[in-house]
Amino acid sequence: MSINKRVVQLIEKTSISKASFSEATGISTVILSHISSGRNKVGLTAVEQILKAFGNVNADWLILGHGTMFKSIDKDDRYQELEQQINLLKRDMEFYNDKMKNKVSSMQSLIDKLKG
Repeated sequence: MSINKRVVQLIEKTSISKASFSEATGISTVILSHISSGRNKVGLTAVEQILKAFGNVNADWLILGHGTMFKSIDKDDRYQELEQQINLLKRDMEFYNDKMKNKVSSMQSLIDKLKG
């Protein structure tokens, strides 16, 4: 399996969307789409960003396809991993909540214009 496919698997496993993975890693959604489609190869910078954002990802798996997706971790590391996942989920909730509020506000403005 190619590194591009492993990145796609990682996105599916760790994030709700490419947008949240993008926010966590700093890799643009455009680049992630190009990686997903195979148009771009995964570069060293992207690998570094992924490994910094997701410290529990096994670098050997990501780069070479050896071993498991995540490192074997002890109890304390597991707590940290879960806290990181909770923080990412909170960030996703805030992002989508803001997006929905903006959409509702826009629709309400349109209704007000149509009424008046």
